Amino acid sequence: MLQCFYVQYDLDTHANNCYQNYEKVLIKLDKYLENPNEDNIHHIRTSLRRLEAAYQSSPKQIRNKKKIRKFVSSGKKLFRINSKIRDVDIIVKMLTNEGKLPERQIEEFKSNNEYDKQRYLKESRIVALDLRRQIVPNLYDRKKIDRSFTKKSRKRLLNMVRKLKVKVEKNLPIVIDNENKILVLHELRKDTKKLRYLIELVTKRDYEKSSKKSIENEDSDKQLRENHNRILQQLEKIQVMLGEIHDYDVTIDYLKQQHVSNNSLFADTIENIMKVRRKRYNEFVEYNKPTNLD
Repeated sequence: MLQCFYVQYDLDTHANNCYQNYEKVLIKLDKYLENPNEDNIHHIRTSLRRLEAAYQSSPKQIRNKKKIRKFVSSGKKLFRINSKIRDVDIIVKMLTNEGKLPERQIEEFKSNNEYDKQRYLKESRIVALDLRRQIVPNLYDRKKIDRSFTKKSRKRLLNMVRKLKVKVEKNLPIVIDNENKILVLHELRKDTKKLRYLIELVTKRDYEKSSKKSIENEDSDKQLRENHNRILQQLEKIQVMLGEIHDYDVTIDYLKQQHVSNNSLFADTIENIMKVRRKRYNEFVEYNKPTNLD
């Protein structure tokens, strides 16, 4: 169902991208600690998701390292806290724009949630500082990787890709046929993201220098890279569309939990948000019609 789906494994590319994903977490952490604004929250969350992909795709000899496990565990904790912060910001934005809620109600909502947001920010800073102090050895140095690494990491990553592809292709038609399958949509969004980040791990980046072997097979290498990029573009498109729909679902769920649906003002707000959500959903369905996927 997914277009041009063929993933080529290369150990050097995988090991290098895994190492780069760990390094990027540290870079994004510095910016986040300096200023935990909306953009930096987004960047640290994305880098932590890519870190998870690198960790999960690695063989046991890396995943069992105590320092690696601790680093990834701290990263997951930081991700969860920042997800709560992001949800608060998303809900405010939705109520202001699509919800068309009066400014007075918006300010009241901000005031009611500011305490929680500041508490989350304080908690996240403690976790981020702890993460930044941790020293993770470079276990992806090609010179230190034994021969068994190639076979084990290749098998593990390609198995993960295959299983996620199956899940995506199973759940995509379910979501397309029923806009109310919110939990399935949420799982599909996460699986699409995981699949994208795994394929990125075996996709050469622009700054990488080609080896002599790849130069000799330049046409084949270029074709594989273009194939990976086509897959990644499609997955990113689906991920973005599902992410937007999920933001509407988060906001609608929040409003319903506040028991405001009987209030005529908030009832109109919910209806406005659901209307835009339906439009985004229809765009998603149109993009993912079978003619576009086969």
